[in-house]
Amino acid sequence: MRVFLDSSVVLSACGSKKSLSRLITLIANERGWHLVSSAYCRAEVARNVGKFGDEATADWTTLRTKLEWVPDALTSKRPLLLTASKDKPVLISTLTDRSKILLTLDLDDFGPLLGTEVYGTLVTTPRDFLQREGLQDLQT
Repeated sequence: MRVFLDSSVVLSACGSKKSLSRLITLIANERGWHLVSSAYCRAEVARNVGKFGDEATADWTTLRTKLEWVPDALTSKRPLLLTASKDKPVLISTLTDRSKILLTLDLDDFGPLLGTEVYGTLVTTPRDFLQREGLQDLQT
């Protein structure tokens, strides 16, 4: 299953060894999840990962080689109900990639879409995704 990671999830995976985002990156292969993100998200992570310290930057160096980076898609013929223009490329790239899941921690901008499907793609948080996948007893 293709799982698209928003930059907030990638930053969390790099910034905290105890985050559920990190857990997802660690168990993806054994669970059959193919992790993808976009060039737009890669640039956003590169700009911000230094704020989390040297260890996060080192983790980013490793993690970025484990993700598939898809080209940015900036337009869609389908209407989208997303007010934050900075996040439209993330959603459009996810839909263009045909990922089944979009993981995000951006509750402000993606909040209204959380738990819903947008043209066949579920928008959810790492916690809800892991619970949906049968990993109920999660500790942060």
